[in-house]
Amino acid sequence: EAVQATHVDAAMAKVSCAKLGYFEDPWTEQMMRNTRPQARSPLIHRGYFSRVSAIRSSILRFLQRCPQGRGVQIVCLGAGFDSAYFWLRGNPSIWRDDLVYFEVDFLEVLSKKAAAICKKTGLWPLLDVTSQEEIMSQDVDSSGTRSLRTKHLRAVSTDMRMVPELTESMKGAGFRPDVPTLFVAECVLVYMQAMHGDSIIRWAASAVPDAPSAMVVYEQSNPSDPFGKVMVDNLMRRGCPLLSIHDYPTQAAQRERYREGGWSQAVSADMNQVYEKYLDCKEVERIQRIELLDEFEEWHLIQAHYFVLVATRAPGDGGAAASADAWVHDVSIIPEGGGDAGGA
Repeated sequence: EAVQATHVDAAMAKVSCAKLGYFEDPWTEQMMRNTRPQARSPLIHRGYFSRVSAIRSSILRFLQRCPQGRGVQIVCLGAGFDSAYFWLRGNPSIWRDDLVYFEVDFLEVLSKKAAAICKKTGLWPLLDVTSQEEIMSQDVDSSGTRSLRTKHLRAVSTDMRMVPELTESMKGAGFRPDVPTLFVAECVLVYMQAMHGDSIIRWAASAVPDAPSAMVVYEQSNPSDPFGKVMVDNLMRRGCPLLSIHDYPTQAAQRERYREGGWSQAVSADMNQVYEKYLDCKEVERIQRIELLDEFEEWHLIQAHYFVLVATRAPGDGGAAASADAWVHDVSIIPEGGGDAGGA
């Protein structure tokens, strides 16, 4: 339950960031019912800016490089109250009408999110609906409930750790194995036992056999140095143990994990590198003027203990038939050989 509640912390931090102008997000606040966001510190604001910017940039690169016309899917694993779908749908310059966006999480989380969306009529145009009846599926799913199901947004209520259940639930939501797909996982797999995270990585690598796919991951690392030990201990005391961080403690271990899980290539970088090298430098300059930050040592320590990883694969990788799908290996915001001596 404490781990599930982390989505509320993340959402409230994003609301606080948005209010100050770090990034555009008027949607999360509309979904967070009966909650008054507390102002966060400049340190947290800047950390969430770098997180949101890295994920959004990764999504944009995938959508920009994916050929038009054959369809495209995004699967947000452990979606919580994430608003990336609304960000995309609300920006005509980046929206693609052939996109279907899947949000995967526990039933209790997605039920609360759907209930909030149903009450916020201002969100309905972004769902292409005009009534509550159009938001929810007419049929009950395997959990015996109706789910949020619109033309472009599909909620998938399931326990991801049970891969057969995940597979069946995704199929029921209209997930296709022949459409280019981006999987997104922010601070999700690290809270699971390694065997469960491994099975999800393998599932994602094999879920789209007939089209290219990518997976972008943001989570904690480096648990064994002094700062890492404090980070791990603090989260343990909050009831949110990082169950697999010692199984894959470094970026090198993580890249190998994804390659062994069926992905052809994997690149990564810690968030210091992402912030300094791979985000829009004009945006970074802009947000650094919003609030004064003087805890530079702590800032760099925190950022060194989070990373972004992008894994990619395509049908027939390594063969002549792969060339048409080779674009997928260029979707990472981290160039091959950049980051933590990454690369394939």
